[in-house]
Amino acid sequence: MARRRMRMAELERLSGVPRETIHYYLREGLLPAPSRQGKTQALYDEAHLERLRLVRQLREEKYLPVAVIRSVLRAGLEHPAGRDLDTLADVLRIDPHLGAGQATAVVADEEVGRVARELGVIVPGESAEDPTVARVLATVAEVVALEGPARDLTLEDLRVSAPRVGALVEAEAGVFFDLVIRSGEMTEPVAALRAGRSAVARFIAAYRDLSLRRIVEALIAAVRDAASRVGSASPLPLGVELSARLGADDQRAKLAAGARQGDPAKANDLVWHLFAVGPMRDLTRLPAAVRGLLRPRAELIVAASKEGAELDAILARAGSFPLGEVLAAEAALGRALGQNAAGEGLLERVVPALGRLFGADPGRDADPLASALGFLRRGLVALALPRALGRRPLAIRDLEAALGVVLGSPGHLHPAAHARIEANARLALGRTLLEHGRPAEARAQLARAMAIDPSGPIGRTAESLEMLAESGPTR
Repeated sequence: MARRRMRMAELERLSGVPRETIHYYLREGLLPAPSRQGKTQALYDEAHLERLRLVRQLREEKYLPVAVIRSVLRAGLEHPAGRDLDTLADVLRIDPHLGAGQATAVVADEEVGRVARELGVIVPGESAEDPTVARVLATVAEVVALEGPARDLTLEDLRVSAPRVGALVEAEAGVFFDLVIRSGEMTEPVAALRAGRSAVARFIAAYRDLSLRRIVEALIAAVRDAASRVGSASPLPLGVELSARLGADDQRAKLAAGARQGDPAKANDLVWHLFAVGPMRDLTRLPAAVRGLLRPRAELIVAASKEGAELDAILARAGSFPLGEVLAAEAALGRALGQNAAGEGLLERVVPALGRLFGADPGRDADPLASALGFLRRGLVALALPRALGRRPLAIRDLEAALGVVLGSPGHLHPAAHARIEANARLALGRTLLEHGRPAEARAQLARAMAIDPSGPIGRTAESLEMLAESGPTR
């Protein structure tokens, strides 16, 4: 009896496998080569149809990679390797029913492929014609098709999820094979794994939701508790001895004398000196005659030192003033944390202030003192916020930026201002690195902070933190 011959279109229709995937299987050696009728016409038969059904079953039901299928097909299904199919399928899947029977379109869009490679979910050599790869690409395509914040947020979610999912699968496989090796046989571990896979899948989804709820609840509680920490997130003062040695007291006296004589430049410089070096309490004691000489930037600094002051009107007159934006956002954040408005949630009050705080760009200010102080103050506030808000990396960048400004502006800052900003930035960096389990880096920053002002508050704080670093990581 003559074998039935069919062209690609019929093979595609009967097998339910797209022709692009059939061509991929031919190239990968999963299908025998077709017979030829002339130079351009390929003919297939029942053997191709049966092999396609088998490959599809191994791909979609047992979820096996192409390389494993190729090895099994070459060795023969009755070969001992064939008995490993169910084991591998169970190990490689969270839910053995996930995606079964679902048709997956091949995704050929260049943007989708680029994003998938950037995420690390597709590796070199894997093709979109592979149904398993196509299933992943299809989900990436869904995300790429989103717009605006939804697209950005979901892509970032995939970026942090992908490596952790890979690590989860490796860990699960390790647990399974540990049981196999300890038991010395395969039957019981395979049965145990197969029995619990669906429960594992449901557990992962349920526990994710529970963990998310716990994070939100803990975040709200932490935000409520953050009011005092944010309010006290100010740089530590220099010690009396160092302040005097660097000429801070003489500079303050000279500027104050000029301001009392009606010199506007001296009055404005006095405000900046008090804000950068201290004592801050003197800002609230400036005579009305001196305050009348101030330009909007200095006026805003004085107003920010007074609780309840309205800063936005002054900020509008100051023009582009990132440090002013930081100070106004700090004040708004303090009010949001301290009040309890009816019908309004805590996060609804806090988030706008945070958006304003982190929307400022101190790097745009041409004045190195204003730029360094903007970075320092925002970094300190960010460190006072709950960890779940994810501001720690930005805080570290801000503190490093403050260091970069002062170290890159020799002669442009008063020595006392330089010392105070650098020492506080290093102290905060040391504390943060210590909390993140990086004691060697923490000790380096703390030692440099302590060297700047060994007998003052900064040096004493750095010394106590250095002792913690020596004793081990802290949380």
